[in-house]
Amino acid sequence: MSILTSTFYHHAVSRVSRWCSWYTREVDVEVAATRRDELASDLYEHAIWADESGTTPRAAAREILSRAVRGAPADLTWRHAQRRKAALADPTRFRRLRIEKAVSSLVLVAASAVLGWGLFVLTRIVLSTIGEQIRPGSATAITIGTFTTLAACGLVLLLQRRTRVGGALIMVLPSFGLVHFGLFQLYSLSATVGALTFTMPGWELASNSLIVGLGMFFTAAAIWWWPERRNTPADTSTRLKTIGEMAR
Repeated sequence: MSILTSTFYHHAVSRVSRWCSWYTREVDVEVAATRRDELASDLYEHAIWADESGTTPRAAAREILSRAVRGAPADLTWRHAQRRKAALADPTRFRRLRIEKAVSSLVLVAASAVLGWGLFVLTRIVLSTIGEQIRPGSATAITIGTFTTLAACGLVLLLQRRTRVGGALIMVLPSFGLVHFGLFQLYSLSATVGALTFTMPGWELASNSLIVGLGMFFTAAAIWWWPERRNTPADTSTRLKTIGEMAR
């Protein structure tokens, strides 16, 4: 069997290509495309050499993955050099990219915190149900479960550039539901929350402010990312040439 048509080879090429697509993101489009073309050519030549030397497909795939691992530090160094070159050539765009990355990181942290809070409350509900402190299937528990599921969906959507606007808008709902109903449920389950409710004068104001703040934060993120209002950095995910194209 030819190396080029083997499953082992194609799996290895797919993994290396994904790595290349990752470290060439946010790099100049033409430079990134050239880098990916070089990789495709190198992988093709490796397959031809493996065929001529009698290497098995499995061994060839291992060699490709091993080369990718050993070359990862050099790839990251190349990425750093290219980004530095772009920053010196266009400092305004570079600052915009840094702001974009900071916004994305903050939104992901906030969404993870909302989801974590929902999971924490659900865990307390499950433990209390097992301990027969509350009846199973209460309306509040179902509501919290629904909002936690929404938070998980929103977080998944936030991980992709094309869907993050929808993810940010979805996160507005669990931001309200999990804070409001979560605190309401913990009031009867947690002595600490119950004590804070009575001893802290601004408890209700603080919880309402948190709800409003999170809602405004995720809404602002959606507006920031809205494609008609904000020109996002160019997508550098140029498709790698296929082995068939390289052969032609």
